[in-house]
Amino acid sequence: MNPTQKDILERRSIRKYKTDPVPEDLVQAVADAGLWAPTARNEQEIKIVCLRDPALRQQLREDFTASGGRTIRPLPFDYEAPVFFFLFGPKDFPYTEMDSGIVAENMCLAAQSLGLGTVMIGCIRDFMRSPAGAPWREKLGIGEGEIFTLGLCLGWPEGEAKAPARKEGRYAELKG
Repeated sequence: MNPTQKDILERRSIRKYKTDPVPEDLVQAVADAGLWAPTARNEQEIKIVCLRDPALRQQLREDFTASGGRTIRPLPFDYEAPVFFFLFGPKDFPYTEMDSGIVAENMCLAAQSLGLGTVMIGCIRDFMRSPAGAPWREKLGIGEGEIFTLGLCLGWPEGEAKAPARKEGRYAELKG
């Protein structure tokens, strides 16, 4: 097994992070992996904004909760990760959502290769697209013609995440 395959198979969604900060060069390396992701028609439209400021992260949690946003677990939606990335792109481009997923997965795999943990966050999407999220869209520079797609937590994993069993019957080959 090569290192890329190993990172793919060992990557987990991390929902518990150490409070240790992530050095700027590692944050940038993860962001760069996203910026180098392949995109539909090579449009490279997905934008990434990094949020590390603890006071702003806390304000985002409070605004999300006040708007009625919640998560399944009694934890903040961002699991108190020291870094939170916002991904967004053009509202009218048919592949914005797909491209965001590709960008995010590149970022997750880069983080895994650096010993960092990630989890993609979808529950914040409705908040970010709502009137309550308008001040955050403005802070992030998300323009009228753009749409928030997903969030991504980044930090040093606290403990070890276990791999859930894989479901059977999800792969088939069509033969003529």
